[in-house]
Amino acid sequence: MAGHNQKISRRRVLHGAGGAAAVGLASWAASGAAAAGTTTRGARPVPPGKIGFGLYSVRSLLAENPEGTLAMLADAGYSEIEPAYDYGDRTPAQFRRIADDNGLRVIGSHHHPGDFRGERAHETLERAAVLGQKYVGVSYMDGNQSVEGYRRMAEEMNRFGELARSWGLRWYAHLHDHEFHTDPDTGRTLFDVWLDHTDPDLVWYELDLYWILAAGVAPEPYLRAHESRFPLLHLKDGTPTAGIETDLGDGDVDFPGILADLAHPGAHHFVIERDEQPHPVRTANVSYEYLRGLRVSPHR
Repeated sequence: MAGHNQKISRRRVLHGAGGAAAVGLASWAASGAAAAGTTTRGARPVPPGKIGFGLYSVRSLLAENPEGTLAMLADAGYSEIEPAYDYGDRTPAQFRRIADDNGLRVIGSHHHPGDFRGERAHETLERAAVLGQKYVGVSYMDGNQSVEGYRRMAEEMNRFGELARSWGLRWYAHLHDHEFHTDPDTGRTLFDVWLDHTDPDLVWYELDLYWILAAGVAPEPYLRAHESRFPLLHLKDGTPTAGIETDLGDGDVDFPGILADLAHPGAHHFVIERDEQPHPVRTANVSYEYLRGLRVSPHR
């Protein structure tokens, strides 16, 4: 009965996405060559069990039909999901059952910084524990764009990390472009303040490969020097310097070159995301097929 209901829900998602989804799926089927990746000797695939999808990229579908949306992602091939802020109007226990029924692991979740302050922290961490997550974190930190502001945020991040650890969880912060801007007075890259003032046993980061490029900063040196601090990676394609987003494989981001700097790819979770939702079903399918077909020749 559960499988039957999931199939009905899945059809509802596809119809609910409208003609745009149908066109997207047709384009996906015709784009096999783009997803084939390279066949260079020594090249390796992205670990298939570590390919995840950020649910912010299907937030409208999730709000309408969480059961069908997760079934669609499972059908696309995903093993992991990362919710953002809500669970499609389902309780954490209900959402966990939907994920389990579809063979999906909730690897992490995005929250607001205030969700880790005061009485709200207990509820946030309890929800993450119910969902069986390994990581729990924020989509942003609120503070001044200065060295001193980042020091204060780092102190709070360490406290958040302590709280998460008491629940058996690891705390992380998702990164955008502004963390890689420089302090106007010292010229120091602000994210480096976080690296220096957060405890590596308490605080981790989710490096968004699109946003760091939008800041004009190369991700490779950070991956080489601090790989263990980035257990989660957000993979978003497009033309970052122009603010254009696309599905994976349709943009300018050099994923093979960037991921080649990972010495331990199996230690990372590769979360696909697209902030815009023009064709979310196509985004899920095309992006998975691209990443699943990608082959990376390690630099080290």
